[in-house]
Amino acid sequence: MTSADPARGIDSDVRDETRDRILQAGMRCTAQFGRAKTTMQDVALAAGVSRATLYRYFADRGALFSGIREYEHERDLAEFEQRAAGARTLADAVAALGEVLAATSARYRVGAHVAAGDESLASYMALRSGRERERAAALIRPHVARAAESGELRHGVSAGEAEEWIALAVVQATSLAPLQSVDSEDPAAVGRWLARMTCAGICA
Repeated sequence: MTSADPARGIDSDVRDETRDRILQAGMRCTAQFGRAKTTMQDVALAAGVSRATLYRYFADRGALFSGIREYEHERDLAEFEQRAAGARTLADAVAALGEVLAATSARYRVGAHVAAGDESLASYMALRSGRERERAAALIRPHVARAAESGELRHGVSAGEAEEWIALAVVQATSLAPLQSVDSEDPAAVGRWLARMTCAGICA
Protein backbone atom coordinates (compact mmCIF):
# COMPACT_ATOMS: atom_id res chain seq x y z
CA MET A 1 0.00 0.00 0.00
CA THR A 2 1.29 3.47 -0.79
CA SER A 3 2.25 5.75 2.06
CA ALA A 4 -0.47 8.21 2.89
CA ASP A 5 -0.03 11.90 2.26
CA PRO A 6 -1.58 13.64 5.30
CA ALA A 7 -2.90 16.39 3.03
CA ARG A 8 -4.80 13.84 0.95
CA GLY A 9 -5.71 11.31 3.60
CA ILE A 10 -5.69 7.53 3.72
CA ASP A 11 -9.09 7.24 2.04
CA SER A 12 -7.80 9.12 -0.99
CA ASP A 13 -4.81 6.78 -1.28
CA VAL A 14 -7.09 3.75 -1.09
CA ARG A 15 -9.31 5.21 -3.82
CA ASP A 16 -6.29 5.82 -6.04
CA GLU A 17 -5.04 2.27 -5.50
CA THR A 18 -8.46 0.81 -6.30
CA ARG A 19 -8.76 2.92 -9.45
CA ASP A 20 -5.31 1.85 -10.62
CA ARG A 21 -6.14 -1.79 -9.92
CA ILE A 22 -9.32 -1.50 -11.98
CA LEU A 23 -7.47 0.15 -14.87
CA GLN A 24 -4.73 -2.48 -14.84
CA ALA A 25 -7.38 -5.21 -14.81
CA GLY A 26 -9.11 -3.49 -17.72
CA MET A 27 -5.85 -3.48 -19.65
CA ARG A 28 -5.38 -7.21 -19.07
CA CYS A 29 -8.96 -8.03 -20.06
CA THR A 30 -8.76 -5.92 -23.20
CA ALA A 31 -5.54 -7.67 -24.20
CA GLN A 32 -7.07 -11.09 -23.56
CA PHE A 33 -10.61 -10.68 -24.90
CA GLY A 34 -10.41 -7.64 -27.17
CA ARG A 35 -12.32 -4.40 -26.77
CA ALA A 36 -15.62 -5.73 -28.13
CA LYS A 37 -15.79 -8.72 -25.78
CA THR A 38 -14.49 -7.13 -22.59
CA THR A 39 -17.33 -6.65 -20.11
CA MET A 40 -17.60 -4.71 -16.89
CA GLN A 41 -18.05 -8.05 -15.11
CA ASP A 42 -14.77 -9.32 -16.58
CA VAL A 43 -12.94 -6.26 -15.29
CA ALA A 44 -14.54 -6.39 -11.85
CA LEU A 45 -13.53 -10.04 -11.45
CA ALA A 46 -9.99 -9.40 -12.68
CA ALA A 47 -9.62 -6.42 -10.34
CA GLY A 48 -11.06 -8.27 -7.36
CA VAL A 49 -13.77 -5.69 -6.77
CA SER A 50 -17.56 -5.78 -6.85
CA ARG A 51 -19.52 -4.46 -9.81
CA ALA A 52 -20.88 -1.74 -7.53
CA THR A 53 -17.34 -0.60 -6.73
CA LEU A 54 -16.39 -0.66 -10.40
CA TYR A 55 -19.38 1.51 -11.32
CA ARG A 56 -18.49 4.01 -8.60
CA TYR A 57 -15.27 4.67 -10.48
CA PHE A 58 -16.47 4.25 -14.07
CA ALA A 59 -20.09 4.82 -15.04
CA ASP A 60 -19.94 2.63 -18.16
CA ARG A 61 -17.61 0.84 -20.58
CA GLY A 62 -16.91 4.06 -22.44
CA ALA A 63 -15.67 5.77 -19.29
CA LEU A 64 -13.59 2.71 -18.40
CA PHE A 65 -11.91 2.53 -21.80
CA SER A 66 -11.23 6.28 -21.72
CA GLY A 67 -9.59 5.82 -18.33
CA ILE A 68 -7.49 2.94 -19.64
CA ARG A 69 -6.29 5.02 -22.59
CA GLU A 70 -5.31 7.94 -20.37
CA TYR A 71 -3.51 5.56 -18.02
CA GLU A 72 -1.64 4.07 -20.98
CA HIS A 73 -0.79 7.52 -22.31
CA GLU A 74 0.82 8.47 -19.01
CA ARG A 75 2.84 5.27 -19.09
CA ASP A 76 3.84 5.83 -22.73
CA LEU A 77 4.95 9.37 -21.88
CA ALA A 78 7.12 8.25 -18.98
CA GLU A 79 8.59 5.40 -21.02
CA PHE A 80 9.35 7.63 -24.00
CA GLU A 81 10.99 10.31 -21.89
CA GLN A 82 13.22 7.68 -20.32
CA ARG A 83 14.17 6.07 -23.63
CA ALA A 84 14.63 9.34 -25.52
CA ALA A 85 16.67 11.05 -22.80
CA GLY A 86 19.92 10.00 -24.42
CA ALA A 87 18.81 10.47 -28.04
CA ARG A 88 21.59 12.12 -30.04
CA THR A 89 19.71 12.39 -33.32
CA LEU A 90 16.14 12.77 -34.49
CA ALA A 91 16.29 9.18 -35.73
CA ASP A 92 17.14 8.02 -32.20
CA ALA A 93 14.07 9.84 -30.84
CA VAL A 94 11.80 8.44 -33.57
CA ALA A 95 13.08 4.94 -32.85
CA ALA A 96 12.29 5.41 -29.16
CA LEU A 97 8.78 6.70 -29.88
CA GLY A 98 8.08 3.92 -32.36
CA GLU A 99 9.29 1.29 -29.92
CA VAL A 100 7.12 2.61 -27.07
CA LEU A 101 3.93 2.79 -29.15
CA ALA A 102 4.60 -0.55 -30.83
CA ALA A 103 5.05 -2.13 -27.39
CA THR A 104 1.66 -0.78 -26.31
CA SER A 105 0.03 -2.14 -29.46
CA ALA A 106 1.67 -5.53 -28.95
CA ARG A 107 0.62 -5.59 -25.30
CA TYR A 108 -3.02 -5.23 -26.35
CA ARG A 109 -2.62 -7.66 -29.27
CA VAL A 110 -4.25 -5.01 -31.46
CA GLY A 111 -3.38 -6.65 -34.77
CA ALA A 112 -4.67 -10.06 -33.67
CA HIS A 113 -7.96 -8.69 -32.34
CA VAL A 114 -8.60 -6.59 -35.45
CA ALA A 115 -7.77 -9.58 -37.67
CA ALA A 116 -10.23 -11.65 -35.62
CA GLY A 117 -13.00 -9.19 -36.42
CA ASP A 118 -13.03 -6.87 -33.41
CA GLU A 119 -14.86 -4.08 -35.25
CA SER A 120 -15.26 -2.12 -32.03
CA LEU A 121 -11.48 -1.88 -31.67
CA ALA A 122 -10.97 -1.02 -35.33
CA SER A 123 -13.57 1.76 -35.15
CA TYR A 124 -12.12 3.05 -31.90
CA MET A 125 -8.60 3.18 -33.31
CA ALA A 126 -9.81 4.97 -36.43
CA LEU A 127 -11.74 7.55 -34.42
CA ARG A 128 -8.81 8.12 -32.06
CA SER A 129 -6.15 8.39 -34.77
CA GLY A 130 -6.29 12.19 -34.90
CA ARG A 131 -5.89 12.50 -31.14
CA GLU A 132 -3.09 9.94 -31.12
CA ARG A 133 -1.23 11.86 -33.84
CA GLU A 134 -1.51 15.02 -31.74
CA ARG A 135 -0.02 13.21 -28.78
CA ALA A 136 2.78 11.69 -30.84
CA ALA A 137 3.53 15.11 -32.32
CA ALA A 138 3.75 16.64 -28.84
CA LEU A 139 6.19 13.94 -27.74
CA ILE A 140 8.51 14.30 -30.74
CA ARG A 141 8.25 18.12 -30.97
CA PRO A 142 11.28 19.07 -28.83
CA HIS A 143 13.44 16.58 -30.71
CA VAL A 144 12.32 17.98 -34.07
CA ALA A 145 13.03 21.51 -32.85
CA ARG A 146 16.53 20.49 -31.83
CA ALA A 147 17.07 18.82 -35.20
CA ALA A 148 15.94 21.99 -36.99
CA GLU A 149 18.29 24.14 -34.94
CA SER A 150 21.26 21.86 -35.53
CA GLY A 151 20.71 21.61 -39.28
CA GLU A 152 19.77 17.95 -39.11
CA LEU A 153 16.60 18.51 -41.14
CA ARG A 154 16.87 18.49 -44.91
CA HIS A 155 16.83 21.90 -46.59
CA GLY A 156 13.27 22.97 -47.33
CA VAL A 157 11.71 20.75 -44.66
CA SER A 158 10.15 22.77 -41.84
CA ALA A 159 9.93 21.63 -38.25
CA GLY A 160 6.15 21.54 -38.54
CA GLU A 161 6.26 19.33 -41.62
CA ALA A 162 8.75 16.95 -40.02
CA GLU A 163 6.69 16.74 -36.84
CA GLU A 164 3.47 16.02 -38.72
CA TRP A 165 5.09 13.39 -40.93
CA ILE A 166 6.70 11.55 -38.01
CA ALA A 167 3.49 11.56 -35.96
CA LEU A 168 1.44 10.27 -38.90
CA ALA A 169 3.93 7.51 -39.75
CA VAL A 170 4.43 6.34 -36.17
CA VAL A 171 0.73 6.23 -35.27
CA GLN A 172 -0.30 4.51 -38.49
CA ALA A 173 2.47 1.92 -38.27
CA THR A 174 1.70 1.02 -34.66
CA SER A 175 -2.10 1.07 -34.77
CA LEU A 176 -3.96 -1.48 -36.86
CA ALA A 177 -2.72 -3.80 -39.61
CA PRO A 178 0.46 -5.83 -38.96
CA LEU A 179 3.49 -4.56 -40.88
CA GLN A 180 4.76 -6.67 -43.76
CA SER A 181 8.44 -5.75 -43.82
CA VAL A 182 9.14 -5.92 -40.08
CA ASP A 183 7.88 -8.03 -37.18
CA SER A 184 5.10 -6.01 -35.53
CA GLU A 185 5.57 -8.07 -32.36
CA ASP A 186 9.16 -6.79 -31.99
CA PRO A 187 8.82 -3.19 -30.74
CA ALA A 188 12.54 -2.44 -31.00
CA ALA A 189 12.59 -3.59 -34.63
CA VAL A 190 9.51 -1.49 -35.38
CA GLY A 191 11.18 1.54 -33.83
CA ARG A 192 14.35 1.11 -35.88
CA TRP A 193 12.33 0.57 -39.06
CA LEU A 194 10.26 3.70 -38.43
CA ALA A 195 13.37 5.77 -37.77
CA ARG A 196 14.92 4.62 -41.03
CA MET A 197 11.78 5.09 -43.12
CA THR A 198 10.60 8.43 -41.72
CA CYS A 199 13.95 10.16 -41.41
CA ALA A 200 15.13 9.15 -44.87
CA GLY A 201 12.99 11.85 -46.45
CA ILE A 202 13.33 14.66 -43.93
CA CYS A 203 16.88 14.50 -42.60
CA ALA A 204 19.95 15.83 -44.37
